[in-house]
Amino acid sequence: MLIAEDEILIRLDVADTLREQGWEVVETGTADDALAVLARDEQFEVVLTDVHMPGAHTGLDLARMVKQSYRHIKVAVMSGQHRPSDDERHLFDLFLQKPILNIASALSPLAGNIDD
Repeated sequence: MLIAEDEILIRLDVADTLREQGWEVVETGTADDALAVLARDEQFEVVLTDVHMPGAHTGLDLARMVKQSYRHIKVAVMSGQHRPSDDERHLFDLFLQKPILNIASALSPLAGNIDD
């Protein structure tokens, strides 16, 4: 799993929780960093991204690029403020409204054998 979340405390909490559930997690603080990771290693099964992040790309930009270039990767988008429009729903497989009480359970629709 690749996580793109700029809020460090949220990112650490999500990553730690998923690791405790047996997921292998790579963390990034921006969509730009996540794209750089994907350029080096596209063997992820899931990308989890926040919508609003600093840098040249938003989480929705990241979702769009993953869907276009890495079709085998599932995309989950999360936000506490943004509500996706009908035009944005094709960009991701799952939308999660923050706060997320049980991230592992919330991501379960995307989890087959999640090892990355």
